[in-house]
This record gives sequence, C-alpha cells and structure tokens, in this order.
Amino acid sequence: MINLPPLWKIRREVRRIGSVPARGLRGALIEQPRQWVYDHRVEQLHRLHTGHGTLTERVAVLVLFQPNGVAPSVQLTLDHLAAEDWSVLVVSNAPLGKTDAAMLMERSALVLERPNVGYDFGGYRAGFRLLASIGHRPTRLILMNDSTWFPLREADDTLRRMEGLGAAMAGHIFKTEEGRGCDHLESHLLMFSPEALGHSALARFWRGYVMSDDRVATIWRGEKGLTQEMLRAGLEVEGLIDHDIFLARLRELDDVALLRVLKELTHHRTDAASQCAALAEAAVQGENWRADFLNWVDGVLANSRQHLVSATFVAPAMRLCGMGFLKKTRDRRFHLARAKILEMEDAGRIEPLHPAVRAEIAAAVDGWRSSSD
Repeated sequence: MINLPPLWKIRREVRRIGSVPARGLRGALIEQPRQWVYDHRVEQLHRLHTGHGTLTERVAVLVLFQPNGVAPSVQLTLDHLAAEDWSVLVVSNAPLGKTDAAMLMERSALVLERPNVGYDFGGYRAGFRLLASIGHRPTRLILMNDSTWFPLREADDTLRRMEGLGAAMAGHIFKTEEGRGCDHLESHLLMFSPEALGHSALARFWRGYVMSDDRVATIWRGEKGLTQEMLRAGLEVEGLIDHDIFLARLRELDDVALLRVLKELTHHRTDAASQCAALAEAAVQGENWRADFLNWVDGVLANSRQHLVSATFVAPAMRLCGMGFLKKTRDRRFHLARAKILEMEDAGRIEPLHPAVRAEIAAAVDGWRSSSD
C-alpha cells in the first residue's frame, strides 16, 4: 500500500506549484519593466530631506509605512539607535506630515519619502541605493522596518548582542523551514558587518533584486533570497535565536521551569493546544512528559511555518532568550502573542515595557478584539 502525504500538504504544494510560474511571469512582464521606469524617475518619485544628524560609519536604514501618522514608538526607536551609536537614514513608504517629518529629521541624518512600492525590501533597496549614490560607505549597516515594536524598553541590549555574534549578517531570529532555500533570517532587523559590506554578494543581490507588491514574492526574493545569497557566498549568517539555541535553553531547565514554559505557550491551533494540555496533565499525574514536550518543540521549530518563536513561543523567548521585539501583524497568532505579553507584564514575569510601546500594544489588542466581535 502506498502511503500518501496528508491532504493539506498536497493542497499546499498544488497552490505553490501553480503560483510559482505566475509570479515568475509577472516579474518578467510587469515588475522588471516597472522597476526600470521607477529607477529612471527617482528624482520625481523620491523626496529627500536633510536631517539634523550626520551619517557616520554606522548607519541604520529604518523603513516606515505609517500613512495615518508616525506612532510615538518610532521616536523611541530613533532615540535608541542614537544611544547605541547608529546614525539613521529614514525611508518612509508613505507621505509624511510636517510634524512627523520634523520629528524624523531632528533624529536622523536623512529622511527619504518614496511611493509604497515593494514593501520593506523596496525601502531597503532605496536606502542602499541612496547611500551608494552619495558615495557613503558605512562599515556597519542595519536594515530594519516598523513591522515590529523595537525596542520594547529603553535598556535593550539586542543590537550589542547582535554585533557581538561576529557574523557577516546577523538578525534577531533565524528560521528553519522545510524546503530547499527556505532557511532565513527574519528581515525586520538585519545587521551587516564590514565583511558583508565589502563582499560582492551583497551588491550582487541588490543589483538583481526586483521589487514586488506581492507579499509572498517579496518574502521569497527578499527575506529568503538575501539570506541564501549570503550563505552561497560562504558568509556566516546567524540569529540571536534559532532552533538549536532555543531548544538548548529549554533542555537546561529543570522539570518545574520547563513545565512553566509548557503552560505559558500561546496556541492558535487547537491540535497543538490539546497536545500540550495532555502533556501538562501527564506531568500532574507524574507520568513521563519532558522528552515528549522537547521532541514536539524540536519538530515544530524544525519547520517553523505555523509555530513561530515570536508567536507560539513568545513568552519563553522573551524570558529565556532576551527576545526584544513584538510583531505588529494582525494575524491571530500574533494578536495572541501580544495579549500574552501584556498578561506577563501585568503579572511581573517580564520587565515593564516602555509606556509608549505598551500603549500601542494594548490598543492593538483591544482593536483586534473589537474588530472580531
């Protein structure tokens, strides 16, 4: 008897195969010509403001898309970058009001307004090309966007820890996914060393990159494509948290602490919730549960498409691994993660959040709930 794969997996692969040619065709017939036109109209499409700061050897490109006004937490981000000795190039994928533009210029060296083309990687590309066009060659570079709250607190050491990895390209989380060329650093915060910036692989990536307004295409070409380009070049790519690091932290815990982790997970799938509830009950009954739980974590993070460090495992990732961000995505699993973090702060299980960040997270949680009623 032939053992067929689960029906959900067959459906997923059919969708994937059917979509790949369509995306490739759109890229060749629409997106590449559009990008050629875009690049030849940059002077008309871009609006550059000179800020109060000065570009240094350490540059952070911060991409914003906040068409309804820049959130107060962005000021925290900019102040944190300055405190950590980074000069800033802001790229706004939405028009800026006078007050917002003034605040951004006060805290950055350059502010670039551009059309919302190509998501965050369109903004990253614009920032990279702008630095090259003015002849500024940083020795260290950060690419980051406002899809997360970062930092969550003023006293955050994420950037120093990231720099301390010594990798050519570093990030917050390195994700492992099933399939060739799928492993990647999450692109909401990336840091490049002098080795990476002096290597032809990074320039080659941006020369060949084609912007897309299709989210999946942007993830494949941008987020995954950039990591894979670095790896193919033999450059070291590391995250502060990955499958092995997270699992190692859990294995160091005694049974009491590990059971606490099991009970504080954030479940958006009923099957996972039921499985973990059964393991918790086994622990209460004095049965063997530890190995089964660690094996479950090992399995779901070995192909982290559904159960993400920043969603299902958000609580232990913050407590045990110092995860310093929270995602803004409206997906239910991230809503649950945000609610969990507010719960943990109220219970004193994590350090207090910055007031501006907490207010925005609370508003996002309340807004998600009211829109779902």
